[in-house]
Amino acid sequence: MDSSPQKNAKPRLVITEMILDNFKSYAGPQRIGPFHKSFSSVVGPNGSGKSNVIDAMLFVFGKRAKQLRLNKVSELIHNSTHHRDLEIAKVSVFFQEIIDLDEETCEVVPNSQFAVSRTAHRSNKSDYYINDKKSNFKEVTDLLKGKGIDLDNNRFLILQGEVEQISMMKPKAQTEHDTGLLEYLEDIIGTDKYIPMLEEGSKNLEELNERRQGMVQRVKIAERERDGLEAEKTAAEAYIDKEIECLEAQSVLAQLFSRDAKINVDKIQGNISTLEEKLAHEKTKCAEYTAGLEVHEAKYNSVSKEYTGIQKELETASSDFKEFERKDIKYREDIKHIKSKLKKLEDKASKDANKLAAAETEIATLEAAGPHLRAQAEQAAAQLPPAEEVLEGMLDGIKGEVEGLRSQLRDVRGELEPWEREMTEVRGRIEVATSERDLLKKRQEEAVVRLSDAKVELKAATETANNKSRQAADMESQLNKLRTQAEKTAARETAASSEVERLESSTRDVRGRAEQRRAAASQRASASNVVSALMEARASGAIEGIHGRLGDLGAIDAKFDIAASTACPALDYIVVDTTSAAQRCVELLRKRQLGVATFLILEKQAHLTPALKEKVSPPEGIPRLFDLVRCNDDRIRLAFYFAMRDTLVAGDLEQASRIAYSGEKRWRRVVTVKGEMINENGTMSGGGSQPRGGRLRLGNAAPKVADASEAAAELRDAEKELESAAIALKQARAALSEAIAEAKAARLALDDVETAIPKLRMEAQAALDRAADLQERMTELEVATTVDPEEAARVKSLDAEIAKDEKELSSLKNKSEGLTRRAGQLEEAISNAGGEKVKRQKALVAKLQEDIAAAEGEATKKEVQAAAAVKQVEKLRKEVAKATAESEKLASQQESSMSEFKALEDAAFKVLEIVKATQDVLASKEAELNTIRAEFEERQREVSVIRQVEVDIANEVDVQKSALKEEGGKLKHWVAKVNGHAAALEDRTGKPVTPLTEAELGLASAQELQYRVTVLEEEMARMNINLEAIEAWRLADAEYATRVGELESATSERDAVRREHEELRKRRLDEFMAGFNTISLKLKEMYQMITMGGDAELELVDSLDPFSEGILFSVRPPKKSWKNIVNLSGGEKTLSSLSLVFALHHYKPTPLYVMDEIDAALDFKNVSIVGHYIKERTKNAQFVIISLRNNMFELADRLVGIYKTENATKSVAINPSNFAVGGVQQRQQQGNDVAKCAVVDDVDQEQQVPAAVAAN
Repeated sequence: MDSSPQKNAKPRLVITEMILDNFKSYAGPQRIGPFHKSFSSVVGPNGSGKSNVIDAMLFVFGKRAKQLRLNKVSELIHNSTHHRDLEIAKVSVFFQEIIDLDEETCEVVPNSQFAVSRTAHRSNKSDYYINDKKSNFKEVTDLLKGKGIDLDNNRFLILQGEVEQISMMKPKAQTEHDTGLLEYLEDIIGTDKYIPMLEEGSKNLEELNERRQGMVQRVKIAERERDGLEAEKTAAEAYIDKEIECLEAQSVLAQLFSRDAKINVDKIQGNISTLEEKLAHEKTKCAEYTAGLEVHEAKYNSVSKEYTGIQKELETASSDFKEFERKDIKYREDIKHIKSKLKKLEDKASKDANKLAAAETEIATLEAAGPHLRAQAEQAAAQLPPAEEVLEGMLDGIKGEVEGLRSQLRDVRGELEPWEREMTEVRGRIEVATSERDLLKKRQEEAVVRLSDAKVELKAATETANNKSRQAADMESQLNKLRTQAEKTAARETAASSEVERLESSTRDVRGRAEQRRAAASQRASASNVVSALMEARASGAIEGIHGRLGDLGAIDAKFDIAASTACPALDYIVVDTTSAAQRCVELLRKRQLGVATFLILEKQAHLTPALKEKVSPPEGIPRLFDLVRCNDDRIRLAFYFAMRDTLVAGDLEQASRIAYSGEKRWRRVVTVKGEMINENGTMSGGGSQPRGGRLRLGNAAPKVADASEAAAELRDAEKELESAAIALKQARAALSEAIAEAKAARLALDDVETAIPKLRMEAQAALDRAADLQERMTELEVATTVDPEEAARVKSLDAEIAKDEKELSSLKNKSEGLTRRAGQLEEAISNAGGEKVKRQKALVAKLQEDIAAAEGEATKKEVQAAAAVKQVEKLRKEVAKATAESEKLASQQESSMSEFKALEDAAFKVLEIVKATQDVLASKEAELNTIRAEFEERQREVSVIRQVEVDIANEVDVQKSALKEEGGKLKHWVAKVNGHAAALEDRTGKPVTPLTEAELGLASAQELQYRVTVLEEEMARMNINLEAIEAWRLADAEYATRVGELESATSERDAVRREHEELRKRRLDEFMAGFNTISLKLKEMYQMITMGGDAELELVDSLDPFSEGILFSVRPPKKSWKNIVNLSGGEKTLSSLSLVFALHHYKPTPLYVMDEIDAALDFKNVSIVGHYIKERTKNAQFVIISLRNNMFELADRLVGIYKTENATKSVAINPSNFAVGGVQQRQQQGNDVAKCAVVDDVDQEQQVPAAVAAN
């Protein structure tokens, strides 16, 4: 056998086997299969579970429990006597793709095997798996659909009893939920995809038809409306003829006025050119002077700034110097106090040092005098014996004479010697005590003197402190007055400065108003010829109904002058009563060649009366400009309302913008008091540095007359007011200069007093500190004057001792006086006894004795004095050391203070130099500033004069430009009128209009033309024709054309959709009929083959439209007539259905078919025919057929036996060919020819047939 692949063989999907685990009647895992690649049959007794194989397959393919004849998924779980309460059931279907090699063998496509599983849980939950990997329903169905299995219509599945239902289907579904033969075939052919599109197209087509039908009705209505206006249009056309004639007259009139306006424009432009040349010259001159002024101003500002800076520097330096002065006073007082204390200490130390030096010298002298006196005494004592020997020798010569005297003298001296020795000792004690007492008393006396001096100094310091404090208090009292005076002068300076600023602002305002008056006067002067001529005509009665210029007929507060002049150019209009009066005025001006004017005709404004009388509530409570105008004449008020309408006056631009752009249409036109204008279209204009005013008279009451004299008077008043304001401003500036001088003087006086007070306070404080220091010393001095108890006791003791010793000395003198006198007498007698020589010798001895006694006494005295001086020296040394320490401390303080004072003086000197230098610079700078100020003010005056000239010229230019604007507006207006009339005429006549030449215009008469226009207008007014009829007819005709266009558009759209729908319907029909014919031919072939001579046919109920009535399935069994399918027997119905199934398989194959007992209604013969057809002719699909007919399953390539034991289904598979005669030999012969298909090789060739199957 040829084992090569069949020609053009394609891979197809087959089921290799199924494993059912606890599914329905299958207990535990049960293998169903393997299945043959072409024809497998499932056999088994009734009730064994054959149909559960199909249920298992449907379960895996995603069918619900109800589709498996159950209520819940959990009911799919096996439940039998030996297998209860199982939790899960699982079904796995194994697939692979193969390529057929021949009828028996195939080749497995590599890596094409896959398994799909589904589990059912006791909780009624189910899960899907692909190759044991968890998945979901969508993935499973997408996978199977992708392999060609029709899960939507289940064509692969024919259940028990359903085979006949195929042939029993209605020609067409009766409801949208049914399926007829038409729907069944159309789904297979694939044309059902066009149904939604066709339905949508049909719906759209129906909607478009309805829409078009409505448009047809609207076209008819529009046509009727247009035809209904035809009569009125014809009547209006007659009116238009007169209108054309009127337009022609108006066109010529407009050309005349346009020519006059052009003449005026040229004249004004010439004036403007001349004025602009003058203005340019003045601007150049002003620019030069302004540049010079700016240079002077910059120089003035620079010098003023420098002057202010120098003033601040001077104030800072003066303040610093005042601080240095206060510190200087403090340092001086401190140093003075230290010097005073140091001087006293130095004096005391000097005195103590002198005393100490004197005492030390005295001690040295005394200590040196003692030995010297002792030496003198010894020397005298050494001289005494020889002298006595000499004397005795001399006396021996007169021994006899003086022996007795000498003996007496010796006796007396012997008696007197104890007394003299005692008196010498007493005298020594007296001298020592007296010396010690005098020393103690002298220190106390010195302390008293120092205390007295301190008291005097304390009194002086206290008086100084009191005087300084009193002076400071007096200055403080003066300070308050000076402060009050400085505050008053500063307040006067501030008030004067404020007054100057106020007057400057007021002067600017007055100057502005005066300039506005001049501009208004200039404007009136330029317009005076026109107004004067018209007013003269009124006064003479030549023209009646003239009221005058509108701006002269009312008044407004000066605050709103700029707003009114900016927002209302119509204030320059001439107010007249009637159109004829205006025409006569125009003719007058033309004849006199006075220029042009715009007239406001009151009779044309009657329609504004309701709006004028309407009560309004403007937003945010701001006024209407119209409501601010004072006017007594209601007719003139109507003219003002025409000029101003509902224009509002806002305080500033922000409020104006907020109101104008708020969205309320009525209040869109707003002007600010500064002349900033927001127009109705949202644009902004006006404002600027020099907004215009003066178009409306000023005042709180309505003007009585409108003449130039009052305007001139207003101008004179404004100039007088300006002059008065200038004088007041000059006086205020003088008062300001005087106030500045007074404030400066008051500040200087206040600064002097504020500087002097701290100085006096510091001097007073220094005196108080000195007094406090003296007061502290007073205690020490008082203590020093107080006698120390020990010293007092010593002085008292010394006094007592001295008194006692003196008493004792006196007593001793009294007691020894007789002996002393006797000794004197004896000595005198002895002295007289020896003569002069003896007397001299005696005197010598006596002198030596006296010298010895004196020297010894003096030596004793010196020793006592030296001992007292030693004590005094020790005390003096302590005092000197103490004074020295205090002096050193004070000297250190003095040196530190002097050093600080020196640094302070140096710094103060530098500051003083800065103050002096700054004062000099300030004086110089002030002089320079005054000079520059004078030059600057002079320049200001010059520039002011030049600017005034420039302003006057600019105002005149503005006036001329305003006139030019007005004349240009008129020119533009009349040119627009000319063009408008030309356009209107061209529109009416359909012919272009040629403007008249200058010569033709010269022949025209404005008065005649105006008269002709008036006549035509009156005639047209009497015609009472609806002027809107033609326009209404045109609109109706346009509406008719529009409706026709819409109808054509809708028709085109409907036709396009209809063509598209027809194309789609034809495509569906063509594709369906192609498939239908193929299926029908194959059906005929299948049925003839199966029935061996019968005939079957699919017929269109409606041959023109197969989709309207559906398809009939008619058959003619062999040897019978044609019959409707419902009249066939069960077997014939089955054969018909199978023929259709096989024909559909030929048209659109599906990889596998599962059929459940489709042969139940067939007889033996037909079963054999169907079985052999399946066996022989279906080579490109896998059939799994459940059958109980042996002549069916015996033809199968694989038998899968199903049997049940112990209430549990089991399965076994065999190859029937192995049991046929010669089957084994045939298999052996083919064993090595070619590899068998995997599906076939899986079967155990030696497997035995169970008894249950064999028995069946």
